[in-house]
Amino acid sequence: MVELKSDAGTSGNTIATYRVRRVALRSLGKFGCVLGALVGFVPSLIVAWGGVLLVGTLRGVLESWQGAGIHILGQKIPINVVSLLNLEPLLHTVQQMGSLSLALVVFFVVVASLLAGVMVLVTATVLGGAYNVIARFSGGLEIELKELPDRRSTQT
Repeated sequence: MVELKSDAGTSGNTIATYRVRRVALRSLGKFGCVLGALVGFVPSLIVAWGGVLLVGTLRGVLESWQGAGIHILGQKIPINVVSLLNLEPLLHTVQQMGSLSLALVVFFVVVASLLAGVMVLVTATVLGGAYNVIARFSGGLEIELKELPDRRSTQT
């Protein structure tokens, strides 16, 4: 439904009123997926680098525990806390993760961005479908658009 009204100003512009009766779910879903992936990129990058820092810190702590010891009467008695607490598998895993940190960061960022895109895609599609159902009964949103003068003709 389009209603054309004359603008009350002296510019002679017209105002067109449009009613949005239905939203195309496919284009809304594609837009939501791209938007979600872009919005999710920076937080996933921050979390991935935080994970790399955490793995590096944990590796440093566990490796320092291997050389721990007790000083008694000027003598150092070595104690391998990692062995005592049976943390060798954890240390081995952390050392492997540390050597693959760049690949893990890239993998995590890609997966997290894709998951964010899919979540926004689903949300946008569900909300768009809900809008379509509600608009069927209520008539939809009414939007007024004002025609602006052509900028190219005014610049010459």
